[in-house]
Amino acid sequence: MGSNGIERLVGNERYSKMQGMKVLLVGAGGIGCELLKNLILMGFGEIHVVDLDTIDMSNLNRQFLFRQRDIRKAKATTAVRAVEYFSNSKLVAHQGNIMDSEVFPLSWFKQFNILFNALDNLSARRYVNKMSQFLNVPLLESGTAGFDGHIQPIIPGKTECFDCTAKETPKTFPICTIRSTPSQLVHCVVWAKNFLFQQLFGGGEQEMPSQEDMGTNDPSEIERINQETDELYQLHEWVQYGDETKVYDIIKKLFVHDIEKLLMIENLWRTRRKPVPLGNVQPYSEDINNDHHAMWSLQDNINKFAQSTKILMKRLKSEKSLEFDKDDQDMLEFVASAANTRAHIFNIQMKTVFDIKQIAGNIIPAIVTTNAIIAGLSSLVSLRVLNLLDIISNGPTNIPMAFTAKASNMSSHRYLVAPLLAPPNPKCPVCSHYQRTVITLNQESWQSMKLGDLIKKIRDRYGFSEEMSVMDMTSNRLLADFDFDDLYSQTLQGLRLNIGTILAVSDSISKEDDTVRKPIEFYLELDNLVNEIDFPALPLVRVIQEDETENPEEPKVDDGEPIFVDNGAILIEDEETRAEVDKQRKRAYSNVENASITKRPKVDEADAAIILLD
Repeated sequence: MGSNGIERLVGNERYSKMQGMKVLLVGAGGIGCELLKNLILMGFGEIHVVDLDTIDMSNLNRQFLFRQRDIRKAKATTAVRAVEYFSNSKLVAHQGNIMDSEVFPLSWFKQFNILFNALDNLSARRYVNKMSQFLNVPLLESGTAGFDGHIQPIIPGKTECFDCTAKETPKTFPICTIRSTPSQLVHCVVWAKNFLFQQLFGGGEQEMPSQEDMGTNDPSEIERINQETDELYQLHEWVQYGDETKVYDIIKKLFVHDIEKLLMIENLWRTRRKPVPLGNVQPYSEDINNDHHAMWSLQDNINKFAQSTKILMKRLKSEKSLEFDKDDQDMLEFVASAANTRAHIFNIQMKTVFDIKQIAGNIIPAIVTTNAIIAGLSSLVSLRVLNLLDIISNGPTNIPMAFTAKASNMSSHRYLVAPLLAPPNPKCPVCSHYQRTVITLNQESWQSMKLGDLIKKIRDRYGFSEEMSVMDMTSNRLLADFDFDDLYSQTLQGLRLNIGTILAVSDSISKEDDTVRKPIEFYLELDNLVNEIDFPALPLVRVIQEDETENPEEPKVDDGEPIFVDNGAILIEDEETRAEVDKQRKRAYSNVENASITKRPKVDEADAAIILLD
């Protein structure tokens, strides 16, 4: 819908109001490109786009504002440049980390009427959510994963925030699973990408994993893993010297001798199927299969492994060390052929190079249509969040969120489910546990004020007791407690309590009424126009003391897709963010009969008209 359609929908007066609004769009990827186009066509007056990333080849199939010539350019500036020719909005691009408080302080966020998240990073999404709560500015959260997607309007103090519901946490794989007992192709891919490739073509030496990361107490298995690591350093030297005559020896070492050593640890195979070392390893030939969509034979994989190893050995001479890139054909073919050969040995089904690329980059196939649908819904709902529509019941909890139903097998009759927003979760560590405000200091106060003086001012201003505690949430440091005052004499500058630091202040329980002063989070901001320090007024709220056995900082989370880290248990990060939908709400709609149209909230005529007009 163009600006003329929006003007007819909201009316001249509200459309003029839209033209004076400032919007922040965080993320210029799949959803972000679609959202930027929508926000321009809707007629918002000023749009700021923030993205840290540069354009990668794999982005081009779904991030429609980018072209081949844009690879390695900044996403934010390139996206803005691509839409300038049809934009009547003022566009401002920022390449940077939205969590960098020096570049994007809280005062910078204050200029915006609404925030749009189009991020693939959980910590950044949580950060923007917290900024939204500090400033009482509405946030439109969105995400896609393949055919699935969701939007969630967040109105601070009125609806649940991003952290009100548990988020999926990654599973981790112990070293012993990756190195000794793989049972899934993903284990073989991780071995090939994060261990073998790194050992041969990366820095060569890695930190020894901890006992916990090993995932085993078997001394013989631990000894074998450590010995294997030492032996691979010899292979690294062969590769560094570029000795192509050693390629056959590398194949025998990895796929014959190492497997034979594994078989000697008998207790590994009491309940598992034994691996089968490559028998007569046929000398590799130059008959190479280059079809990434075809299922390669074992010999095809060995041939490709030998070929790609030689190519990477030559590249290593000029590049010194290599870092895996899923879009680098030589690297991808090395990892795919190594993973497939190892999978064959461990009786695991092999896959095509195309399939392995998805595992190695953990790419959920991106559907450009899903991005467009979710961005469209986010844009449309923003009109209701900003009260730009004449709707009978436009209260915060009468605004719907939306997520896909058909793609996730929640309903065979509807593509979208649109439950109304829930109120804030009273146990949420972000929007319910704390009151929030900003402490503004001038430069001189920040440099000279001692921590003890700041604590006394906070205690007197906000009604805390002598036994209050202070945490630096930015660096997770305890600064003061009822029996810890060692840092009182140090200055804020000396303690590195910089601008953007968030201090969490909490109190001990009252002996009189078993209540406690509600904790407060303070955001430190610099403004030389203030006289020493400024403390905004906050209502004095007392609450019943929470169970100390509970951790208010992080809600319990459910297991999700495997992600890998490099320090033993390896993590694969999603390129496109998995849709963050509350599982309990999903289950409520999983029964088609219970989610029938007759049981959906009644839709006002104005709501229906919006969809028809759009």
